[in-house]
Amino acid sequence: MPLDAQPMGHPSRDRLAPPRRQPAIKTGVQTYWQRMSTSLAGSGLLAPRSVWRAALSRLRSFASRKQAPPPREQAPERVVYGLAQPLLGLRMLVSDSEILREALIPAAWLGAFCAVVAALSHDGTGWWDWVKSFYKTFAVLAPVPSIIFAKHYARLAAMVRWRLGFGPCGPREYSIAVSLKRAIQQAIVVAIGVIPFAVIWKVLPGLGILISNAVILVWGVHWVVVDAFDDARVLLPGETIRSAEATDRQAPPPWFVRWFRHTADRLPVIGAPLRAFARLCDRLALPWRGEIALMEANRSIALGFALSTATLLAAPVLNLLFRPIILVASSHLLGHLEAADPSQHPQLPPPPLRPQLQA
Repeated sequence: MPLDAQPMGHPSRDRLAPPRRQPAIKTGVQTYWQRMSTSLAGSGLLAPRSVWRAALSRLRSFASRKQAPPPREQAPERVVYGLAQPLLGLRMLVSDSEILREALIPAAWLGAFCAVVAALSHDGTGWWDWVKSFYKTFAVLAPVPSIIFAKHYARLAAMVRWRLGFGPCGPREYSIAVSLKRAIQQAIVVAIGVIPFAVIWKVLPGLGILISNAVILVWGVHWVVVDAFDDARVLLPGETIRSAEATDRQAPPPWFVRWFRHTADRLPVIGAPLRAFARLCDRLALPWRGEIALMEANRSIALGFALSTATLLAAPVLNLLFRPIILVASSHLLGHLEAADPSQHPQLPPPPLRPQLQA
C-alpha cells in the first residue's frame, strides 16, 4: 500500500529553519610523547637516511660562503645549515685580518692572564699540570670578557654585519654596570631554571641521574646559544637601545616559562608555587625573550647551531677563540633571520617595493 506523501511546509519557514547540528568530532587529547614526536618530526630528526645524506652533502657549501638558510620545509638541511655556521665563522675570522685582530684582543688578554695564573699556581711538576691549571682558570673566567669587553664585542658584531653586506648598523653598547647586571641575572635564571627539569628525571630509578645530567648539559648549551644571539644583536638605522629592547620584550614568554605555567595549571598542590616560580623565571629571562623566540621560530637551525657550539666548546685550542667564532657565526645567521622576519624590527619602515616591469 503506497504511503501518503508528507505535507510540505511553508517555503519561507523551511528556508529559515536552522540546519540540524551534526555531532562534533572530538579529537583525543595529545599526550606528552605525541607532542614530543610532533616536535621531533618538525625538527627533521625523523627524516629518512637518504634525506640526511643529501643534507649533509651541503655542509661544505654552507660552511664556505655566505648564503641564506634553506626553506622551512627542508628541516634536515636547516639543521646542517645551523651546524655549519661556527665553521663559517671560523673561516671568516681567519680570512679577514681586521676582524681577526679585533676579535683576538679580548681573547689575548684573557689568555695572558690565565697563563700568568697557571704559572704561579701550579707546582711546576710538568707541562701538563700547567695546561690543566690554565684551562681551569680559563673556564672560571670565561664569562668575564663579555662584561669587561662588552662594548668591544658590540662594535665587533656591528663590524661583522657591515662586512658581510647586511647594510649599515650600529652596536648595542652597554656599560660595564649594565653588562654585569645582565650577567648576574642570566646566571641566576640558568642556575634555577633547570631545577624542575633535573629533579623530574633525578627521582627516577636507574638512568634518572644520567638523564638529569644530560638535561643540565642541554640547558647550558641552550643558554650559550642564547648568549651568542644576544651578542650578535645590532641597531639598525632609526633604532635605539630602548626601542630594540622594547621590541624584544614584546616576544612571548620563553618555552620553559610556558611549560611551568602549563604544568602548574594541572597540579593542585604545587601549582601555586610553580606558577610563582614561572613568574620569577619570566622576569629574569625578560632581556632574552627576543633571542629565545628567534630560536623557537627556527628550531632546526638552532639545533644544528647548538650541536656545533657544544663541539667547539669541547675542542682544545679552538675553545680559546670560542666567543669570536660564535660571534661571527651568529652575526651571519641573525643577519639572514632578521632580514626574513620584519617583526624583528617593527618600528622601522618597510623596505620599498621593487618596480615591476610592464608586460
